[in-house]
Amino acid sequence: MAAIPAPPASRPHQITLTSVKVGVRYQVIELNTGETPGLGMLSPRDKPVVINVKGPSELRSSAVEHLRVKIDGLPFPIPATVTGPMFVALPDTFTSPPAPQPVPTPAPKAPAPKAKTVR
Repeated sequence: MAAIPAPPASRPHQITLTSVKVGVRYQVIELNTGETPGLGMLSPRDKPVVINVKGPSELRSSAVEHLRVKIDGLPFPIPATVTGPMFVALPDTFTSPPAPQPVPTPAPKAPAPKAKTVR
């Protein structure tokens, strides 16, 4: 009997989903394990759904063109030619680099008040 090798462990990634249309169904499936960490329906007024995944994943949706997808805070563009019920292969999170951390910009300092001159 041969042992089945386990997929390599990868770091978790966050997939954030929002919708621009009412009643868009979604399902996120991890391809290595077959688990479904995300399943539901979204509307524009709902809070964004954050799903943690490891490895390559697949997004299934009833109307994928109405979903906005971010992976680790970076937008994942869905081509304009993709419409209706569709499967979208999300990148392999094991080989993709981590998202760059935003560098905070210091707030501009207010100019010092000018002294009144005596005439």
